[in-house]
Amino acid sequence: MAQLQSSQSSRLERMVTEETLQDFRQLKLENKYDFQFIGIKENKIETVFTEPKTANLSSRERWEKMQNLLREDEALYVIIPIEWLQQGGMRSKLLFITWVPSNCPKKDKTLSALCSHKLRRKLEGVYEKTIHATDVSQLKYKEILADVSKEQARIEKSSI
Repeated sequence: MAQLQSSQSSRLERMVTEETLQDFRQLKLENKYDFQFIGIKENKIETVFTEPKTANLSSRERWEKMQNLLREDEALYVIIPIEWLQQGGMRSKLLFITWVPSNCPKKDKTLSALCSHKLRRKLEGVYEKTIHATDVSQLKYKEILADVSKEQARIEKSSI
């Protein structure tokens, strides 16, 4: 039984495409993208969409842009940086969001749950807490920022 689980675990890890990991590195290290959507297609975990970096876009504006692109019938993983000002300067975290809307097919929900941990382990440097959302109302910027920054973020009125 343990060998079967190990074999299945190894297979799930191999499902993550090298292109997906490359896109993640470009988001994380090169700041090339505003965010990355990752999906499960034809037994592969792969990048579905990357939003090219937009100059002078606030963390809040980036968040709203990401929310507007989420579909109600498609399960995805979202990688997005969140930034805030705190005593001592700017801080940031790279968030891992599982987006599994209630309208998506049951098969997609199951696959998303099975692959989430394996994908997350491949993405070094993401914030330790996974954000799970089934509805956009669960992705309120201000609440997530407060949680991630441990209530230390200074939120300017223009970004609320």
